[in-house]
Amino acid sequence: MSDDSRLDERIARLVRGADRNIPPGLEARVRAAAETANLRRGGRVRRPALGLFSRRALRILALVPGAAAAAALAAFLLVPALRKPPASPIAEIRTEFEIADKNIKIVFFQNPDFNLSEEE
Repeated sequence: MSDDSRLDERIARLVRGADRNIPPGLEARVRAAAETANLRRGGRVRRPALGLFSRRALRILALVPGAAAAAALAAFLLVPALRKPPASPIAEIRTEFEIADKNIKIVFFQNPDFNLSEEE
């Protein structure tokens, strides 16, 4: 048996046996070894990527549906506000022409129901 497997078996026996006491100094040595191992790796455990995407890409992809919903909501709220108000119908147009030397005054009235393109 290799040293690692014997150590694993001893640790498993110690964990299973609740009546055994931890030898003095063992906990301090284990904590010190864990600290040095953590410092050697840069203080951060690197996990492998999931499938084709890294973890960062998966976080960004998780934000996409929310961003799309926010953009759609903004579009539905802003488009009606940016539209022009409907044109109000013209009540009546009055135009006057005067020919002074002939003493003629011409007055045109255009009603709202007047349609220039309609022929009768």
